[in-house]
Amino acid sequence: MRIIDPDGPLFQSVPSTVKMAVDMIVSRLTDEDRKTILASKKSYCAHHTVGRYLRNNWSLWEPDTPLKRDAVSAYGIAHPDDISGLILSWVWAKVHERLFDPVEAVNVYHEHWKKAGIDSLTAGGWPPKRLG
Repeated sequence: MRIIDPDGPLFQSVPSTVKMAVDMIVSRLTDEDRKTILASKKSYCAHHTVGRYLRNNWSLWEPDTPLKRDAVSAYGIAHPDDISGLILSWVWAKVHERLFDPVEAVNVYHEHWKKAGIDSLTAGGWPPKRLG
């Protein structure tokens, strides 16, 4: 997919909210990108490609960024995999013209971490540790 082109526009700017991230990605999809997404059954097929790009290039591994703060405050998630997963799921739903409730969608992450014996925010290293 073109959206992971390191010289492309997605690499040049980092959105400050999850919703902005979704809108930015959808607005930059080519017809080929849309066909690829429409042919996919689920959004997680892009976890190791576009998802990795988002985690690494949008600073989702950093302890405290505007995008991560938005994910924490709006959706109660902080782990980079969860944030990129929410973004990809929302993009997938928009391209498929399906209704999407991000608050409901993050329940899968909350349940995952609950089964692991930890809450979603702690799993993502939230709150960030302050030096000094």
